[in-house]
Amino acid sequence: DCFVELGSVTYAMKAQQALSGAAIPCTVIKRESASSRRGCTYGIGFSCVQKNNVKTVLERARISVKQWDEGV
Repeated sequence: DCFVELGSVTYAMKAQQALSGAAIPCTVIKRESASSRRGCTYGIGFSCVQKNNVKTVLERARISVKQWDEGV
């Protein structure tokens, strides 16, 4: 599975809604982050097969990605 770091739970939920509209299954995930001052970060997990589709949908929805991770 792949993970996209979005920062806040609000952006993660917006991304989940946008991806749901494009029939791409995903899950909102909270991860601990050493680089985050607040100690955790939010994003979405999805199948790596859908990575290009996810990128396109998030760009069209104007949702900025902080980081892309593979192998969650």
